[in-house]
Amino acid sequence: MIQLAGLLTIAVIAFSCSSETSNLKSDLEVSNLKGKVWQIQKTVHKIEGAVCPAAEKGSCNNTLYVYNKKGNLMESSEVDENGKLVLISKYIYNTHDVCTEINNYYGDKLIGKQINILQEGKVAGTKSFNPNGTIETICKYEYSGEELSGGTILNKADEVVSSFHDEFLNGQLVSQTEKNSIGDISSVTKYKRNTCNDVIESIRSYPKDTNVYKPTFAYEYDKRGNWIQQTQLYNGEIAGIIVRNITYYNGM
Repeated sequence: MIQLAGLLTIAVIAFSCSSETSNLKSDLEVSNLKGKVWQIQKTVHKIEGAVCPAAEKGSCNNTLYVYNKKGNLMESSEVDENGKLVLISKYIYNTHDVCTEINNYYGDKLIGKQINILQEGKVAGTKSFNPNGTIETICKYEYSGEELSGGTILNKADEVVSSFHDEFLNGQLVSQTEKNSIGDISSVTKYKRNTCNDVIESIRSYPKDTNVYKPTFAYEYDKRGNWIQQTQLYNGEIAGIIVRNITYYNGM
């Protein structure tokens, strides 16, 4: 099954690429969330037998996100389809509200961490460590002005594993190109958005098989303009549904 890795890449790196010297965006703004969001309970409903490139690879049935009043993500916890807590991630920020570290836990046990590398007021890259403190993955970011334009992922032997290049329009991602370890293009994904800036279509192509995959997304919104249900469609059929229960600070 083909996976829509582009959207996942955005989710993983976008929060950590804010600049200390620019107009700092909160995690809520980067995630296109409006209002003073406190918590989001996300539930993934998979359709039995459905095959869709929009499927979230390895996604858990339930994920809880907790934000502080500044709009920055403080903690996320994942629960599998059997109701078992499988991962807790805790986020640490500096005095400029830039994320500097992410600690991952299984229960009370630290199972890994990510350290963000700051350079000239920007996150220049990340280093991911296993429980023994050994580096597993390194990511080096590239910028075009204040916008993140791409990055290179390396393994613990400092060998290139993959890379990506992003294109933005009016602050929104419109295209992402992914390359393999030898620099060949492995996939290109282009995004279309609605007036709320949520992705309604992703066109993903793979040069090696010449196939093009085009899942679409339909939304239901709350009164603040945040989507509370996303329906994923592929070849005209429902392939998955994601429901978000959003709680706001003081009902704002």
